[in-house]
Amino acid sequence: MLSGTLIPLVTPFLAGMIDEDAFAHHVETLLAAGVSGFVTGAIAGEGPTLTPREKERLIRVAVEATGRRVPVIAATGTNATEATILATRAARDAGASAALLVTPYYNKPSQEGMYRHFKAVAEAVDLPLILHNAPQRTQVTLAPETLDRLGQLPSIFALLDESDDLCRQRAVAEVCTERLWRIAPGSLAAFLPGLRPPRACLSLAANIAPHLCVRLWEHRLAGRGKDVAALAAALDTLQHALDLEPEPVGVKYAISLLTPIFSPAPRLPLTAATPAAASAIRVALAALAGTHERALHPV
Repeated sequence: MLSGTLIPLVTPFLAGMIDEDAFAHHVETLLAAGVSGFVTGAIAGEGPTLTPREKERLIRVAVEATGRRVPVIAATGTNATEATILATRAARDAGASAALLVTPYYNKPSQEGMYRHFKAVAEAVDLPLILHNAPQRTQVTLAPETLDRLGQLPSIFALLDESDDLCRQRAVAEVCTERLWRIAPGSLAAFLPGLRPPRACLSLAANIAPHLCVRLWEHRLAGRGKDVAALAAALDTLQHALDLEPEPVGVKYAISLLTPIFSPAPRLPLTAATPAAASAIRVALAALAGTHERALHPV
C-alpha cells in the first residue's frame, strides 16, 4: 500500500483558521501529478501548532479529497505515550490509512523506553504504524537493535529515518527487510550498494514541483544515473532557497506564488519569509519553470 513519492502536506491558514478549501485544492492538484500518498499534521504541516480537532479535520479533508485512491498518513507522535495513543486512535477514526510516530522528543527516553512507548501504541490502536527517527529534532536515535525488536510487532511496518550517518543507514537497511519497509527522507536519499532500495520517499519539495519529484524518484529506482543527476541539479537550487527559512515557511511562500488561493502565512512562532529568502525562492522557481516543462505545482 506504500510506495513512490509521498508528500508531507503543508497547512494553509486564513484569518488564523485552517483554509480547508485551499488545503483540499492543494491535495487534489498533487494527486493529479501522480504522487503516491500524503502525510498530514507533521512538521511541514505545522503540527506542533495545531489543535487535536484541527489535526482530525486535516485527515478528514485529505481522505475526502483523495477518495482513498492513495494513503493518507497522520503524524500522531508525541513525547507522551498516552497522548500518542489518543492522537493515533483519533487519526484512525478520522480515516487515516496509517500513523507516523516520531521518537519522543525533549524528555530523551532510553532505548527500552522508546521500545515500550511504541509497543504500547501498537497494542492500543489497530492501525498500521510507521516509525520516524529524526535525531536532529528529538535528540534521540532508535538503535538498529531496537528497530529489530519493534519490527516484530505486527502493526509496525515501516521506518522513516532522517539520520545522515551512512554507517547507520547501512545498519538500518539490513534490519529493514520485507518485515520493516524503509521510507527515504527526500527524493535524493542515498541508495546503498548491495542493499534493497527504500519503498518510498517523503519529499517536501514535491509540494511545489510534484511532477519533477515523481520523475526523480522513478529514475532513482530504475538506476538512470544521468536523468537523476539532471533532475537533482534542477531541484538543488530550489532546496537551498527553501532552507533559508525554517520548514515550512519557504515552501508555503513558493506555493502561494503558484496558487493564488493558498496563503503563505505561518502560525507563530514561525514568521513570514524574509525579503532575501523570498527573492531566492522566486529566482529558483523561475529557473525550474524555464528548464523543465510541467515542473511546478500548477494553478
